[in-house]
Amino acid sequence: MRNMQILNSKHRIDVTAAACVGGEPDPGASADLVAAAVDALNDMGNIVSQQCFANPEALTQGRIMAYALALMRLRECAGAAGLERLMKACDALAVTVSLLIEDRSRACSGKCAALTRFVAHARAMIQMSTDGAKHYAPPPAIRPASSRESRSKPNIWRS
Repeated sequence: MRNMQILNSKHRIDVTAAACVGGEPDPGASADLVAAAVDALNDMGNIVSQQCFANPEALTQGRIMAYALALMRLRECAGAAGLERLMKACDALAVTVSLLIEDRSRACSGKCAALTRFVAHARAMIQMSTDGAKHYAPPPAIRPASSRESRSKPNIWRS
């Protein structure tokens, strides 16, 4: 367990330094945290791009641990950046990864495919979150029609 903590500490980011304490989140800090999440996701992509995830028999304990560390880093960055949906997805996938850590013989093509698909789904979640933040504009205010205006204009939708 001590080795896992040491490995994890190498991949952690200083969330308290990156996110502002109290008040509104700093857009610059959020962009840094999203970039860190994308970096962790790229690490996961590099891990699953190797043939060991295509063939469960070739999956090593080292590859599973590397994937687990990248997943933990992604979850931490997602939580700090406010990407709650991605954070919950990481939590859900962590169950599968922990089962593989405990017993590598549980590796099957379905679990390996789920680990591989997660990378693409997580990329889409980050993209949707960042695109939504860039393109969000509040809808224009709709001014309710006064009762006199509504009576003077014919309703073309009534039969």
